[in-house]
Amino acid sequence: MNSVNGMDSSILAKEALAQYDINVVSVSPVAQSGAAVFKIEDNRGVLYSLRVHVPKSSTLEKIWTRRDVLDSELVWLAALCRDTSLTLPRPQRNRQGLYVTQVDEMNCTLLTWVPGEQKPYFTNEQQLKSTAEMTAALHRQASKWLPPASFVRPTYDSARVRLALDMLNERVREQVLDAHDVQILNAAGEKAISLLDTLPKTNMTWGLLHNDLFPGNIVYVEGVANPIDFGACGYGFFLNDLACTFFFIHPHARQQYIDWYGKHFPLPDDYVVQLEGFFIASRLGSMIHFLGLPDSNDWLPTDVEKSASREFGRYAEGESFLFTGTPFWE
Repeated sequence: MNSVNGMDSSILAKEALAQYDINVVSVSPVAQSGAAVFKIEDNRGVLYSLRVHVPKSSTLEKIWTRRDVLDSELVWLAALCRDTSLTLPRPQRNRQGLYVTQVDEMNCTLLTWVPGEQKPYFTNEQQLKSTAEMTAALHRQASKWLPPASFVRPTYDSARVRLALDMLNERVREQVLDAHDVQILNAAGEKAISLLDTLPKTNMTWGLLHNDLFPGNIVYVEGVANPIDFGACGYGFFLNDLACTFFFIHPHARQQYIDWYGKHFPLPDDYVVQLEGFFIASRLGSMIHFLGLPDSNDWLPTDVEKSASREFGRYAEGESFLFTGTPFWE
């Protein structure tokens, strides 16, 4: 786990927990990405998830750990708990009635733990179907919900794609990434930017989205998919959530997933064109995080090479890739 100003995040976690009305029995570290995550158990056997917002990646923008931004994440999550039938992490307020607890200038948040089964990848058709229906449920709520005036979350737009391209080009200058591979990523990224900048934003196409719906962020309770870890949520086009999930779905299974989703939330007529653009934009956006990981130089060049020779290369050449070809992870 990371340290902050010389203090281990586990110490910060225990100090944060002292500000909540729970009788803590155990504190166990479980993960580190956008935050250090601890599994908490109280004297009644109730489980919680405590996040100490210390990012693992050095390139994660500071906005993600701002107090108002974290508070807004939990405001939306509380609304989702009220408005949907999904089993979700429920945000907990501290003794001051606040969602965000500060310890030594670090922000911490506490949520209920969602029990269930997590998968490293999708293993059957039922999981895909339930995930598609769950994603549609999130979008239905977001299309109708009016955030409070104080609400602020980051936006997934062309500016973020541009930032990713700038960072990749810098790694070329540092001789970390291959210039030809990144040239292909640039061509595909510019094409995706052109698409994003022309799409209309309506309450049925644009709003709050999870933006990180991969298998590790989905808990299955009696076969029903439920999302966890809303730390990457923000404003964007709803189809962006499908594009993120498609990183983990083989091309031959994507149309069926789209059909399941479309039964519960409307799709635009040109959804294939849009999904391919969002796929490219989302992959580039994820690289902002990857570039800041301590071991990224060991594996990212291969990831970029595969992406350039597969989805990005086909997209740059005007060839459709959503339902055919070899995915970047094979």
